[in-house]
Amino acid sequence: MIAVLFVDDNSELMVHARSVLEKSGEIRLDIVHSTKQALEKLKNRTYDVIVCYEQVPDINGIEFVSDMNGIEFLKYLKSQGNTTPFIMISRRGQNKVVIAEVIHGTELPLPKGGDGRTQLGDLVMLVKQTMLRHRADREIKAQNDQLSAILSATPLGIFQMRNHVIEWVNRPLLSMLGYVESQLLGKDLRVLFYKPEEYEQVLRDLEVKREIDGSARMEFDLVRKDTSPVPCQVRVLALDPHDVAKGGTFVVTDISERKKLADALKGSEAKYREMMQNTQSIIIRIDTQGTITFFNTFALSFFDYNSDDVIGKNVVGTIIPAKTRSGHDLSMMANDLGFNAEGYAINVMENVRRNGDRVWIAWINKAIRDEEGRIVEVLCIGNDITDRRRGSIEVRISTDTWKDQVVADTDIREDVFDAVFHICTEISVEGREGKAVGTTFLIGDAENVMGKSRQIMLNSFEGHPPEMRIVTNADLKENIKEFAQLDGAFVVSGDGFIEASGRYITVDTSGVNLPQGMGTRHNSVAAMTHVTKAVGIVVSQSGGGITLFKNGQILKKISL
Repeated sequence: MIAVLFVDDNSELMVHARSVLEKSGEIRLDIVHSTKQALEKLKNRTYDVIVCYEQVPDINGIEFVSDMNGIEFLKYLKSQGNTTPFIMISRRGQNKVVIAEVIHGTELPLPKGGDGRTQLGDLVMLVKQTMLRHRADREIKAQNDQLSAILSATPLGIFQMRNHVIEWVNRPLLSMLGYVESQLLGKDLRVLFYKPEEYEQVLRDLEVKREIDGSARMEFDLVRKDTSPVPCQVRVLALDPHDVAKGGTFVVTDISERKKLADALKGSEAKYREMMQNTQSIIIRIDTQGTITFFNTFALSFFDYNSDDVIGKNVVGTIIPAKTRSGHDLSMMANDLGFNAEGYAINVMENVRRNGDRVWIAWINKAIRDEEGRIVEVLCIGNDITDRRRGSIEVRISTDTWKDQVVADTDIREDVFDAVFHICTEISVEGREGKAVGTTFLIGDAENVMGKSRQIMLNSFEGHPPEMRIVTNADLKENIKEFAQLDGAFVVSGDGFIEASGRYITVDTSGVNLPQGMGTRHNSVAAMTHVTKAVGIVVSQSGGGITLFKNGQILKKISL
């Protein structure tokens, strides 16, 4: 049914119009008798179409001025952001009635005669067409918004050009070049070059450097708004590969850092290639069931797949192993990825290459939602953070790119954090004697932490000499993993001394707000980090995940 708000002035014309609409069988009318009443209706619900008179009728030569006329009513709705399609019924002298779809300027002139019912029959068709057009416009807008969200989530700058004129740009490109959208749209692409001849030369080179798929790739400088150069790698998907000037899509990567590295590492080609690889990102897109819908070129190269091998396949069994090394079933991991798509800044996960090599990837996940706010896909951008220790086949997580964020504004030494973190990853992956183990570490601000907790069992480290309590001592690691099976938390000072094990946290947890599914242990640790300068690490017994807390909030969540 088409929902129509009908503003009826009780004139003969509007009575006829109402009768025609009511008898169509496909339209449900809400009838009001003034624009004031119409505004009250619009506060509580939305309509597919509004039908209204143009002018409040005169009675005995006196015009009613207490109510808005149709034009004033439409102007008011527009000022409030209401875009509901609007059909106006107007009198034109003694012999003509006009039905106008005001938004699109549609008019149906109807000669006045008889009772008007025959002529007003076209009103039903106009209402249907108006509603369908508005619905189609909304669907197109939703699709465009979704595409814009995807293109704005990527770190790449993207713009479209046709006949030398810039028609569309995404936010990363605007940020890269220092412009706002209105300063580039409709402008000649030459504004992004120092000289017109440079632009013409680039177009000619792009036509020569075509690849097999018709695209072209080049490196050249674009010009920021402040006139400084931006070294860029640009890939062009041209409408006509033989004439790039006709237009196409330009994908821009800022390679300023790459250029600096190239200058610094000219004497070492091997180091240069390594640094170049580190600047790349894995970009994939999955639906809420974990089915892969997009895999970028770098991801294909990194995981050693062809596009046909992964598109349409599930992430579990391709880049996520079906079983972890400790035997945990990961068949539900894809659903968890979709559910938690916006829960955390970074999600670190153990992934697998096609040849079976295990790697650690730091993922940034972005939910893609439909117009009703439901997650329909997840955009995942990942970077390899694998750290293979020299002389060992063990694959560890490198903390080099993010541990500064953890230890900042604390008394925690970096080597102490690394030692505790890697003990936690081993507990998560290995468990103990074939069983999953959950435990807690509180690092830093030890005096405050001890004051806000109490002993619930024997402190296994009390009375031991300092060298037997230092967490960086590799010989102590197995003892720590053994005691992790017991209840309570480990308290580690910022300089690495284990002050206690088996501590019960006594801090009030009402001041923290964690996502559903987090247990008592997680809430207690979050609360402790909220009232002290400590950093908390929780190894979950169910699933083996590791969660880092700081300042009462989740800093990182690591799925092992």
